[in-house]
Amino acid sequence: MNNDVISWNSANGDTYACPRCNHDTADQPTSWEVYTCCNCGTRFARFPRLQRFLRHVGITCEFCTERHPVVVDGKPYGFLRNRHNGSGTHARHQVEAWKYDTDEIPDHKDRVLYRDTCATRADALASLARARSYNGVEDDFSPVLAVVADKKFNKYYGADHLTKEQQDALHDGTLEVYGVGVIRTHDAPSPMRGWFYPDTDTFTWGLIAPSGLEGLYTKAAPEALAANAPKL
Repeated sequence: MNNDVISWNSANGDTYACPRCNHDTADQPTSWEVYTCCNCGTRFARFPRLQRFLRHVGITCEFCTERHPVVVDGKPYGFLRNRHNGSGTHARHQVEAWKYDTDEIPDHKDRVLYRDTCATRADALASLARARSYNGVEDDFSPVLAVVADKKFNKYYGADHLTKEQQDALHDGTLEVYGVGVIRTHDAPSPMRGWFYPDTDTFTWGLIAPSGLEGLYTKAAPEALAANAPKL
């Protein structure tokens, strides 16, 4: 990866794009910051010769920094955030798990705690289930249900079985596509005892329900998905 800062020409019309690969990588760019492209790793600024005096903000694209709320039994608990690791053809799309912090570090910036970076959203939810198990005096190893946003479902193409109303609701964010299944812990004598993992054999994918349901459920899945959820 090249650490040089190159020129970003805002006059080319693509004010949000990387000057090297044209990937949308800067959210609300200004002329006084240095950005890093999440696709190819290029660092760029409007005035690269002033890089020593400019604020280096790293990756700021909307896709990578958007927070996806995670609830536990319908109450806010944390969020997931997309992450690009690597650059170019070697880039990997991963998911960060974050937990809202209320007591542990009162002065912590933005009152959130980083938990883990995972390969899939289901794995990230499992990491948050592990964080939740420490909320009590003793570890809670009970299995939980996970509702996971189904990012492999193509809302825009190949969804001929959907009604026009469903397609419109998916596009405007009223509906979301989910997978639902069980997150369990490894049992003794496994050295991973107490660590949660998604039981992939239990998951049903491609389920359409109202937005905002992604999260963990300790007793039963939300009503809109209950018919397709396994029993705990």
